[in-house]
Formats: sequence, C-alpha cells, structure tokens
Amino acid sequence: MEAPNLNTLQVGQELNPLAYASGDYPTKDAMLDYIMSHMDDDPVEINLTELSVNGEVVKDDMQTYLSKKHIGSSGLKECLKSPRAFYYDYVKQFKEQEKPYFELGTFAHMAFLEPELFDMVKVAPDVNLASKDGVIKMINFYQELNSDVISFFDKTWKMADLKERMIEEKKKCKYQIIQPDHFAIIEALRKNYEWYGGGIIKQILKGARAEVSFYGIHESTGLGVKVRPDFFNIAENIGVNAVISFKTTRCDNINHFIYNAAQMKYELSEGMYQEIMTSITGRQFNVTIMIMMQTVAPYDVAVLWWDAEDLQLGKYKFENSIQTVKECFEQNWFPGFDANAESGSYGIIDMKLPEWAMKELAPVDVEI
Repeated sequence: MEAPNLNTLQVGQELNPLAYASGDYPTKDAMLDYIMSHMDDDPVEINLTELSVNGEVVKDDMQTYLSKKHIGSSGLKECLKSPRAFYYDYVKQFKEQEKPYFELGTFAHMAFLEPELFDMVKVAPDVNLASKDGVIKMINFYQELNSDVISFFDKTWKMADLKERMIEEKKKCKYQIIQPDHFAIIEALRKNYEWYGGGIIKQILKGARAEVSFYGIHESTGLGVKVRPDFFNIAENIGVNAVISFKTTRCDNINHFIYNAAQMKYELSEGMYQEIMTSITGRQFNVTIMIMMQTVAPYDVAVLWWDAEDLQLGKYKFENSIQTVKECFEQNWFPGFDANAESGSYGIIDMKLPEWAMKELAPVDVEI
C-alpha cells in the first residue's frame, strides 16, 4: 500500500470545536492570588492608544458606537434566530423605545466603577410642578444644591418663565435627582457593593475602564466588527486580562439568572468580546467576570466567573454566525424562517406537533 503524500493534505474541520488547552484560560485562583498580593498597589492606567494594535480602541459615546456599521454581538445573536432577523437589526429599521430618565441599572453600572457617585444623588422634593409654588420650591431646591443665592419669586412671574428658570438651574446641578423609593434602593446597593466578598468588586474594578469601544476587522471574513464591554481590566491590575460584564436581573436566585443567561445567549457576546479584544490589542483577553445586580428586593449582587467551555461555545457560535452573515452579504439575500424548510419546498415548512401533545389525550370509555 502506497504511503499518502502528506504535503498534499489540507486541514479539515475541527472535530471538537469546543476543545481547548488547559492553559488557554486562567483560573479564578490565579486572579485572586494576584489581587491579594497587590492590594496596596496603585492601579496601572490603561492606555487606549497602546491597545490599538490591529484596530481602534477609543472612549466614545454610545450613540457614536451604535452609528458605526461594524457588526456587533447583538446582531449576531439575532442571526441565531434567522439571517433576516440580523438584517433588520443591522439596518436599524425599527427603533427602540427611549428609556426613562433615571435607569437604575445604568446608575449602578457606573457607581460600581466610581463609588463616589453613590454620594451624588439627592431626593427630589414632593412638589406639584403644575403650580407656581411647586416650581418655585423646585428652583430653590436646585439653587441650594448649586450653592447659589436663593432667589425670591412672587406670583407675578409667568409660569413659562418660572419653568425656564427651573430648567436652567437643573442643567447646572451636578447631582442625580431621584425619587424617594430609588434613594432607598441605592442605599441598599451601596451596602451590597461594599459587603460582597469582603469588598472584592472594588478590587476587580481597580483601574478598569468603562464606555470604551473596540473597532476592528474580523480576520477570516474581512467584515468590520465592534464590541463595547461594560468594563475591562488588564493583567497589570488584577493578574489577568478580563472582560467584565454587568447585568441587571429580576431573578431571585443565581440558578434562575444562569438559566436566563443561556436563553439570552450571553455566551455569544462574551465569546465575541474575548475574540475581538484579543485580536485588536494583541493581549489574550481570556477571562470573563460577570457582575449581576438585582433590580428587585433585596437588590443583592453576585460576581460570577465564566466557565472556559461556555466561552468556547460562545466563540464557536460567534464564528458560525459571522460566517453566515458574510455569505448573506455576498448573495444579497437574508433568509428568514423559510430557511427551516427542506430544499425545493419554497419555504413551506413541515409541521408536526411534539410527542407530549399526544399524551394529553383523555382515555375513551369503550362499551364491551
């Protein structure tokens, strides 16, 4: 039997796409050992320019990030539903509804990184802004916070002028004005942030950066890609290069949150963050830490260390999704549910109820 010519062989598809070497992902203990031995060190400032090796790492606003036509993880998660779902997310044909003025999760997100923000909230006075007296009290409230001279207003002032003055004072105010029920929640969050793990959240976020966007080119498809992690930190601060994701939840226990995480396909986002950030920076971002915060009582928090196999699964889904997107762009066709039909069926899908539907049949009495 003639020996095969090894020079003509090609690399085939990975038999086990979730395989990884033991050293690919640092352990939780490695990070904790580093943190405990460097507790008193000053944080190393993260230089975004130095990280921009194969792309751009920049601190910009969310509107700028969303306006970039690079492909993000939210779109690729839509692609898991169908390429057509990705298409409508990509062209942004349907706009999202605006969020309320005060969003608890957004505030907590930044306060965990900058704990001094917990002191920058004030409770709004209970006044009727449909009356002149109420608007005047609100103006004086803002003036006191702004350390301005308290102005005197009488009933001869027009309502429109009073409201304009109130808006001017509000713009000058450096405090976040909230309702009494929100203040109680923020105080609970402050305690939970400080108590959790003996203060480990503060240590994990020491020197971390937030609101930073990564823009690059996906190597195998040539498509522009982008990620914007909630936070990230580097080995010089915590011993590992880590993506730090912040999630709010109404779940009342950890297992319920993890179940929801699988339903929301968080693994694709986390895997994509690691892949793109590693490619752009030249650093191995191979740790994902998730900080969970309840938006219901008792407003507790949890710090979760992502499993290596789950991250590999996310990277596999990311790669498959972006390859699908590339093919759709090349063919200028984004199939929807019709992709579930057999070839030659023109999108008509065979339907069969699941077996459990048959088990709900009631027994029929038969006369003998």
